[in-house]
Amino acid sequence: MNVLILGDGPEELSWAYRLREHPEHRLVAACPGFKSMPDLPGGNDLDAALALAGLDAVICGGAPALRAEGLRRAASTGMKAVALHPPGPNADPYYQVALSRQENGAIVVPDLPARLHPAMDLLAKAVADGLAAGRESVMVSYEVTVGSADGDLLGQILPRMIDPVRALIGEVQAVTATGVPPGEHPTSRLTVHLRGERGIPAEIAISVGPVESARLSVASADRRTSLIHDMAFSGPGRLVRQSAAEGETSVEIGSWDAATAILRVLDEAHADHEPSPGLTDGTRAMEVAEAAARSLRRGRTIDLHYEEMSEVGNFKSVMTSMGCGLILLTMVLLFVAAAADGLGFAKLTYIAWIIPPVLVVFVLFQLFRFGIKTPPPQAKKSD
Repeated sequence: MNVLILGDGPEELSWAYRLREHPEHRLVAACPGFKSMPDLPGGNDLDAALALAGLDAVICGGAPALRAEGLRRAASTGMKAVALHPPGPNADPYYQVALSRQENGAIVVPDLPARLHPAMDLLAKAVADGLAAGRESVMVSYEVTVGSADGDLLGQILPRMIDPVRALIGEVQAVTATGVPPGEHPTSRLTVHLRGERGIPAEIAISVGPVESARLSVASADRRTSLIHDMAFSGPGRLVRQSAAEGETSVEIGSWDAATAILRVLDEAHADHEPSPGLTDGTRAMEVAEAAARSLRRGRTIDLHYEEMSEVGNFKSVMTSMGCGLILLTMVLLFVAAAADGLGFAKLTYIAWIIPPVLVVFVLFQLFRFGIKTPPPQAKKSD
């Protein structure tokens, strides 16, 4: 697979080195390019980069503007794309490419590898066991300490931590966020409480200090299962089980290549089913992060209600707007006709005859609904 990388930051450079270690993939160009890879073709012309012959996939990174535009352009051509996450300050870049997936089979895989870690199956089993045993105290927590130079807690760190928690608790229904210092931009600590669709609570805690391993845990009344790993998944991890009856046991997990896992998803993805992680997963992660920002701003819990981005939804929105406009137009025309009749302008009363054909045209527009493509089904995710 011939791959183009957009962006020249450390994250994009890491992807470049990883691609060169995979013989089944060929890094053909970068935009704008890397100083440490002078042999790699590069340049600032995005159009020329995307028009390269034989290009199969794009790693969409770079500054927010380049990241969003590159993702939109790649999706519009039906090309496979890995979207470095977050794609921007909000979910708009994902919204912009949502319809491309339905129209031309565009495949977008957000760079959210944590749900693919081999230990996630064990954590999901711990959640299922806790629920099956009637343990109402099942809870998921994700704790990480980052450096002050790792980026904005709310805009950069939190969006990457949401997806593995969501994979364990299901769709997030409510979000409550607090920060230190208080306000919209916490810089020392950010704590986000989530409620999943099955009633499972979760907590994401991000602190600034000496960098430590992250801990993703599933706890119940009498046991706790934790995955301890570094945020980049660049080294070995550890699975720790703690229970009142058996004490603590620890199992070392060898090094796991997150980039290889994402590339495998990209290779196996096809237009009939959304990959996992897929566009919906990336979108939901950004929506939850935006809800956390609103919670900080308003100082209260934010309830989430999801609506799938689709041609059907877009059509309904357009028809609703047209219907409201038609009601206003009808009222105006009737008022003009009545006023004209009262003032003696008999010919102007015929303006009301515009209303019936307009209503007929509006009803005929509804027939376009039957020509809208059905969204591709999402890949089933295990509980």
